[in-house]
Amino acid sequence: MELTASGGPSFFIRTDYLVSVAPEKLCCGAFFSDEETEDIVQAGFAFAAERQALSFLNRSEHSRFMLELKLAKKGHAKDASAKALDRLEKEKLLDDFRFAQAWLHNRLIKKAEGPSRLTAELSARGVNRIVCEKAVCDLLQTVTVEQLCSRAAEKQRRLGKSGKKLEDALLRSGFEYRHIRQALGL
Repeated sequence: MELTASGGPSFFIRTDYLVSVAPEKLCCGAFFSDEETEDIVQAGFAFAAERQALSFLNRSEHSRFMLELKLAKKGHAKDASAKALDRLEKEKLLDDFRFAQAWLHNRLIKKAEGPSRLTAELSARGVNRIVCEKAVCDLLQTVTVEQLCSRAAEKQRRLGKSGKKLEDALLRSGFEYRHIRQALGL
């Protein structure tokens, strides 16, 4: 909904963001108390944060945490961002699990890493640990840990690593020792 203040600029709000003003009260020539005016302005800020978040989401999947950081960097208030992101989650336009799946898919194109490393990397991007583990578990339905570990071992060998250095590199990549032993034929 577009609103125009008398003698001022117009701006947009989503009536869902209003707390104390009834949407039907928003009509031509209406006057509002200071509290109601503040509610309308805050709804405008939330709508602006929503539009900015949608702009980011149109380019790629994001976690909620990442969007919070980006919106703050763009100058959006925390409350406005929270309202906007809550709405986007409710509308299924923002989904940490979907982000995790997309991130894992892209990550595996470039790297071969084990479940613990993948989970840690997703957690570092603000994804809930349970969501991380579920996304990694789903990933492991399409590729096995053994395949990932073998791929990582081949890459490390091409980089000139062998013996203990190769094992250490694979451990840092998030593989369990049993998978490393199997991949290296130990």
